[in-house]
Amino acid sequence: MRIKRGIIAAALAAGLLALGSTPAHAIPPPPPGGDLLTVISYYAGDTLVGQRWFGCNQSGQWGSLEGQAKVSWVAC
Repeated sequence: MRIKRGIIAAALAAGLLALGSTPAHAIPPPPPGGDLLTVISYYAGDTLVGQRWFGCNQSGQWGSLEGQAKVSWVAC
């Protein structure tokens, strides 16, 4: 019974280590040789009501920054 518990504990530890070492892919890496412009678009239903952008040595915004937000990245 002790050996079985040891094997199960070792398998769980190995599984946790494997899961903990995977890289996060929430934000894509920049393209080779460049940076990304992050654009956050705000919608009221299907209508675009405002945008905010930053990156590539620029930033700005226009319109209303309220509503449903969608994030996109554009190569510089």
